[in-house]
Amino acid sequence: MTPPQLSNEEHVALCLRELRTRLRITQKDLAKDMGTTPQIVSRWEKGKQPFSVEQMSDLCMTLNCMTDQLLGRDNGLEEWANCSANSGTDVQYGTLKVKTTVGTRKYPINEYARTSILCQLRLLNNIPSNHNNRQWIYCTSLNNKIVIINPACVKSIDMVGDDAEAIPQYYRPEVYRAFDDLDVGEISEKLRDECQIIIAEIGEEEAMRMVSYVRVTYDNGEDEWNFLDGGSATTFFGLEAATFDIPQCTFAKIEEEGYYWARYANLDHVAVMEIPSDLYHKLTRNRPNARQ
Repeated sequence: MTPPQLSNEEHVALCLRELRTRLRITQKDLAKDMGTTPQIVSRWEKGKQPFSVEQMSDLCMTLNCMTDQLLGRDNGLEEWANCSANSGTDVQYGTLKVKTTVGTRKYPINEYARTSILCQLRLLNNIPSNHNNRQWIYCTSLNNKIVIINPACVKSIDMVGDDAEAIPQYYRPEVYRAFDDLDVGEISEKLRDECQIIIAEIGEEEAMRMVSYVRVTYDNGEDEWNFLDGGSATTFFGLEAATFDIPQCTFAKIEEEGYYWARYANLDHVAVMEIPSDLYHKLTRNRPNARQ
């Protein structure tokens, strides 16, 4: 039996509801952010009332999505949920500058990451006072990092366009992927030469950290570098599934060597974590969407 075809209004309403529920925002919360009533949001999600162009722009900001995604013109919400800054489909924005209690970090980001962070900051301001979990700030940078930031350790966040300040250095996505295959000969000679030039500039240890190691910075300024494998990728996959809404006193396994040794970090005392994006997605490629 052929399923009934949705009208354009019903299709947009379905996309709006799906985007909202994936972010775990209630109709009441969305109405508050939009300066309207829950009844209006309900009518939007039933396809009974269209929203204006101005409201569409505000919805995209609040729901961390593009206009095409809200209107159902993209290739599906799966792509939106898995959007990676290294996909090459987004426009370069500039620098994410995070001043924490243990120093300042700078990351090159695109427009998608900028929109995501703005949305997260708005949501953080609306978290109820009795909410026991801590919503961490996260994004994917252009230099192959999934950046996860403990808001309790943040002093300020700046986002600076590349027309106002030079963007931090980063390489083409193909370069980060190539480092994983450097020893098995599955890359072009030109790309191999490019990797060798980078190793000569920054050193082999730093190059391997860039693509294979998780950097964990504690609230006392101490840094740990832990190799990202299937076990630790599972930990971060679980945090992603919770949209980095992390209960207090959570111990996360960040490295292990089989049965004999494992390390767990108390996330209450972690300021920043940087996960190599390409390797993480490779290790979790065959898992269901973390946010479903």
